[in-house]
Amino acid sequence: MYHIGKVIMVFSQKDKNVEGADSSVQAMVNMWDENMIVIEVEARLAEKIKKEDIVLVDYSPMFPSGQPVPKMSITKILRGETGKKALNEYETLYKKRKKEIKNTGIGVREQQSYVR
Repeated sequence: MYHIGKVIMVFSQKDKNVEGADSSVQAMVNMWDENMIVIEVEARLAEKIKKEDIVLVDYSPMFPSGQPVPKMSITKILRGETGKKALNEYETLYKKRKKEIKNTGIGVREQQSYVR
């Protein structure tokens, strides 16, 4: 299972403003569903990834402590029309779903009060 998003920033030892305990590279990614997260970049892509790249994030479940957690690593960079089209498909679907929820109220939760 994979998730798609757009790179906002890259955190690498090559940046003079970044210091790390290891040589790994991370990227801040704005996902198609408006979530923004920092994700590990696979070593083979670390030298190639850059701001504005469209990327695939591996969300395959892992079971390190018995509970499933997503792997969360960038495994592909989708450039050019391939990346633009893929991200656009997801964003279009997401906007359509948000509009349907707004118009129908289905999927909207009532505000829960924690103060009684």
